Amino acid sequence: MTRSIKITLLVAAILGLGCGGYRGHQSAVEISDSLKSIQYSAPTKVASDFARIQFMRADTDHARQAVMLQIRLLEQLAQAGKTFREGGGELWLAYIRLAMIEEAAGRPDAEQSAMTQARALYNRDHPHGQEQTYDELKNVILRFDKAADNL
Repeated sequence: MTRSIKITLLVAAILGLGCGGYRGHQSAVEISDSLKSIQYSAPTKVASDFARIQFMRADTDHARQAVMLQIRLLEQLAQAGKTFREGGGELWLAYIRLAMIEEAAGRPDAEQSAMTQARALYNRDHPHGQEQTYDELKNVILRFDKAADNL
């Protein structure tokens, strides 16, 4: 091989390795970022499913415990900046579910407190939306649970 061919092959190999290394690094960073968000979705999904099932099938004390577990988990993740969804919409849904449990248990003060928290979180996540009534928010939960059962 002549000297010019050797130089051409060497330059092409160096460019190929450099471009491939750069693109590989960029892909690895993207995958790493997506895996960081996924690692928090599994526990919240499990807590959400457990709370939903307890809400539908258990007595009010067990349902309240399950929903409170979900709320504590979501609040801790939000405080740590580890929410995987923009706006943390699951938290206001959990508070609506808690208000419904308190209503069924005959605790109007606890129901009102949970509903106030749910409305505050809902309004934070939907700043330009209209004010939702308690019945409309309860219907959101019922539709959500029905859709989840169909999956």
